[in-house]
Amino acid sequence: MYYFINYLRALATILITNSHYGQIWPIDDLAAGGLLGNILFFAASGFCLFSIKEKFGKWYLKRIVRIYPVMLVFTLLTVLFGQYSLTTGQDALRLFLYPTNYIFLVWLMISYVAFYIVAWFSKKYAHFTEYTLGVVLIAWIVAYFAIVDKSVYHIDDVSKPFILFLYFSSMLIGALFKKHVDSFKKTKAINVAFLFVSLIIYFGSKIAFSKIQTIVFWQILNQLSILAVLYFMFAVFAGLEDKLKKAPKWLNKPIEFMANITLHLYLVQFVIIRAFEKYVFPINFVITTVTIIAAASVLYFAEHYIRKGVLLLADKIKRKKKYAEGND
Repeated sequence: MYYFINYLRALATILITNSHYGQIWPIDDLAAGGLLGNILFFAASGFCLFSIKEKFGKWYLKRIVRIYPVMLVFTLLTVLFGQYSLTTGQDALRLFLYPTNYIFLVWLMISYVAFYIVAWFSKKYAHFTEYTLGVVLIAWIVAYFAIVDKSVYHIDDVSKPFILFLYFSSMLIGALFKKHVDSFKKTKAINVAFLFVSLIIYFGSKIAFSKIQTIVFWQILNQLSILAVLYFMFAVFAGLEDKLKKAPKWLNKPIEFMANITLHLYLVQFVIIRAFEKYVFPINFVITTVTIIAAASVLYFAEHYIRKGVLLLADKIKRKKKYAEGND
């Protein structure tokens, strides 16, 4: 268990949730950081899943079971309570298959397929992950100049498949950190400095490209700069591992819990934000945030105990079947 990964996943959750608070904050620009949160989550997934030992079918089924049942059940609940309309077959496909209300999870499931291939071949070829990252970066730049509309700023539109280049690159960077994590045992001042500078460059360029029409052609530089933020953020947090491991339980336990309910926080936040965004700040902020955490916790424990019950039932049926076969 790596403690710094829990902190990164918790930070990712905070950034993603905050980015949806546009109608909560009195100033819309405060609802920022969502894309950084997204790539932190992808990188953390790449870090945690890199050491693959199972065949694809079993491995991918685990990913599906981890994400889709709770997502589909919660989507159904939102429909039943009138949050979303379901009147046609097209509505059903949109809500439950593609793009769903949670396009981030769709991109994650697609990325898992490619990531498995890379992780599998990386066991045979030492630098396969590094070469793959290089190929993806080249393909990303070529695709940008060849097919992407460069007349308006839209490079960080997470609803478009082009964002997969960024997400998959982030996942590969997470995998590379897993390979070389021992090289980042101590937080170096130079990494902290570079993190600070890269954050300024990323957010500064984001503002510049969105405001200055004459430079919008080069907006891909903004997404490439966020990879630098990701790298140095991982380097800084990985260097804090020993200190985080020794942190008091009152700090580590809540962070671990937040890391564990990341999916559930993401699922519940949209309908809750919409329900309370009209309240006056800071009342809307407090009520929305507390309700999101409470609802996500309830959803997490409900899923946990239902999943546990299903496994116990399956085990009981298996033992009964085995017992019956032994008495034949």
